[in-house]
Amino acid sequence: MTRKRIIAGLASLMGFWVLTGCSSPVDEAPVEDGTAIAFSADMSEREVTRSSTPLEETGITSFKVWAYKNMSYDEGTQTYGDLQTVMNGFYVRWETNTAATSTTNTHDWEYILTAYPSQTIKYWDFGAKAYRFVAVAPATANVSFPEDGSGNNLLVRFTADASGETVTPYYSRLWFSDNSTKPFGKPVTMEFIQPFAKVRFVFKYANPNADPLPLLENPDFRPTNPAHAIARSGTITLTFPIAGTEKEESWATSGIGKTLSSFTNVWESAEDWYTVLPAVSQGTFTLTVRVDGEERTAVVPEQYMDWQPGYQYTYIFKVNEEGGVELQSVSLGYTDWQGNEEKEHPVYNW
Repeated sequence: MTRKRIIAGLASLMGFWVLTGCSSPVDEAPVEDGTAIAFSADMSEREVTRSSTPLEETGITSFKVWAYKNMSYDEGTQTYGDLQTVMNGFYVRWETNTAATSTTNTHDWEYILTAYPSQTIKYWDFGAKAYRFVAVAPATANVSFPEDGSGNNLLVRFTADASGETVTPYYSRLWFSDNSTKPFGKPVTMEFIQPFAKVRFVFKYANPNADPLPLLENPDFRPTNPAHAIARSGTITLTFPIAGTEKEESWATSGIGKTLSSFTNVWESAEDWYTVLPAVSQGTFTLTVRVDGEERTAVVPEQYMDWQPGYQYTYIFKVNEEGGVELQSVSLGYTDWQGNEEKEHPVYNW
């Protein structure tokens, strides 16, 4: 098969160059069996091993995708280099009942669109050492691309507001493959999440059959340091490695806006989840509650207060009556956002 190189127009060339710094844009002609790149899109459930929910079921029917390939690999340093841009913010749209109607459409997601004539078919280059894909949904999301300076990362920045989840963009995990665990030629599944964690707390009685049960009043679960407020809005900056040694995205928060001083609603229903920005290194948290009129306190160590995006956390406080009523232990449970089976893990014992 004849190999062809189609040079993009000057405007596209400049767009690619500004975004990636030193990467070179290329339009790939068919190689080997001429396998076109195609997409599907799911809601990521992170490390929970259950099937994902299609993105379109959230009402989002478009995303933008950036794709890169590394043409060199140094085995000694495990470094991927020679970066080339494959897709520079391609608009991908969900077209109902169109799967398998074209070489670029396997799951109703299509990027060969009449309104975007510059989006040509992209074919897998089986000579590449690695491919990386990054996406943001919906395609109209207001995101920016600050300078990184290293040439190895794509930065994506946007505003996140836990009180306005419907207007906060979704972002994908970095899709990385060296043609081993995710073979080239297969549809690329973009796994989307929002930059939020969900938190709740609940009490469990050591003796749930006691009559009467201890009376719990005025629960308050908060950062031990009053200066460490719970963030509900701010700026999220995502770092996607597109060259070098890293293979996973990372995140950081800044410009914190809306905050909570504490959690006060004991979990009883789905409405009692608190949606918050992800957080790490936020110090210990302290629970205070009046038990039969007497104030009790428990402190949860810092290492259990990290909230990663896409997870929901349950802090379970056990009320013990042996030798007087006291808070005995706290456990942490996490599930995916779709509310699948909860997994409890011991966190702290007094």
